[in-house]
Amino acid sequence: MVKFWLWVYNLFFLPLLWTGFRILSLFNGKIREGFKGRRNVLTEAQSWEFNSGKRVIIHSSSLGEYQQAIPIMTELRSRGYNVIVTFFSPSGFRNSKVPFEDVKKSYLPFDSYPNMKKFLGCVKPDMVILMRYDLWFNFLYRAGRTNAQIIIANARYDENDFWWNVPFVRSFKKTMYGMIDKMFAIDESDYANYTKLMEGTKTKIIQAGDSKFERVVEAAKNMKAKEVLPPKVYEGKKVFVIGSSWKDDEDIILPVIDKLQEYESNLLTILVPHEPKETKILAIENNLGEMYTGLKSIRYSDLANYAGENLIIIDCIGILMNLYSTAYVAYVGGGLRTGLHNVLEPAVFNIPVIFANRVKNSDEDEILSEKGCGIIIDSRNSFYRELRKVLSDKEYYDKLRHGCKEVFEENSGTTKKIIQNIIN
Repeated sequence: MVKFWLWVYNLFFLPLLWTGFRILSLFNGKIREGFKGRRNVLTEAQSWEFNSGKRVIIHSSSLGEYQQAIPIMTELRSRGYNVIVTFFSPSGFRNSKVPFEDVKKSYLPFDSYPNMKKFLGCVKPDMVILMRYDLWFNFLYRAGRTNAQIIIANARYDENDFWWNVPFVRSFKKTMYGMIDKMFAIDESDYANYTKLMEGTKTKIIQAGDSKFERVVEAAKNMKAKEVLPPKVYEGKKVFVIGSSWKDDEDIILPVIDKLQEYESNLLTILVPHEPKETKILAIENNLGEMYTGLKSIRYSDLANYAGENLIIIDCIGILMNLYSTAYVAYVGGGLRTGLHNVLEPAVFNIPVIFANRVKNSDEDEILSEKGCGIIIDSRNSFYRELRKVLSDKEYYDKLRHGCKEVFEENSGTTKKIIQNIIN
């Protein structure tokens, strides 16, 4: 089936895909940026120099997958591998920070047969690691022809992907996945689904966990709360950090914390809007003055004049995880409209995490809720009930904290498991 789909893909699918992207680029700046960024990829690849060690391409669709790749990249580099990190999306390429000067960073070329033959001919990888997904047929086919070991790390089976139930598409997808040598599934469910799906192929399925947990743990070790928040502001208080909030979140949260001042006089709320623009900050402040008399706010940039205000509005970016390290409890925004933001960042500090998950874009919310340290809310009433209990019931609070600790303990060692398996 590989040869059949190779011809179908290159003669029919790929021209349609190329034309579609070109048309969309007329209206979408992100797609235009992707085309522009790929102009010199093959020329740059020809100029790369490598040491005598083996070579590995680590491919990520975007920034989130790259964050998961960092522990794997770091471990392989420490073992003498030449590392090339590639991206599909412009946001991933643009926003990713590669911590090592000798690691090459590139867009993945457009997936034409000549492009991939030339690109892989320049790199000559011994190994290709795909983070979670973003499989491209010619990339996989040519990598296999160069005898590179092909790996998927952090593989998650999407049970809601109806394409697996469409026979024609299922055959194509299974053929692509069948070119993978080893697939490291996150949990028992993913392992079982992929084992059943890939029956009859060479692909070996291994349950290993998810490296993103280790990435969050590593990031937490570098947090220094006192550098971003003076101790006099938060010491002796129950700090409630609201991370990456949208208006939908604030409409639920602000009335509740206003009311809770009657019962929790030492509650300090830190509000971190998703986009702390001046217009956004002013809108929040005007809303507070008109509707919530129990809340006295001050901007983060004005903390030198702090006089006991119970609401700090963060008007800068880049300090959210540091703030989580000071928190007694946290709320993570986005789940009501755009998609839930990173719930692992507060959870790594072993604090209860409250969130809505009306709009799902990850599985971390389920992991936290199953362990009991993630609290799902869907209304103002449910938020009030849950936050009040967290703040007033110490036994319940400690139980939630223990659940967070278990989440990270159970997901430790993923990177070493993957590295030892692919090297040995």
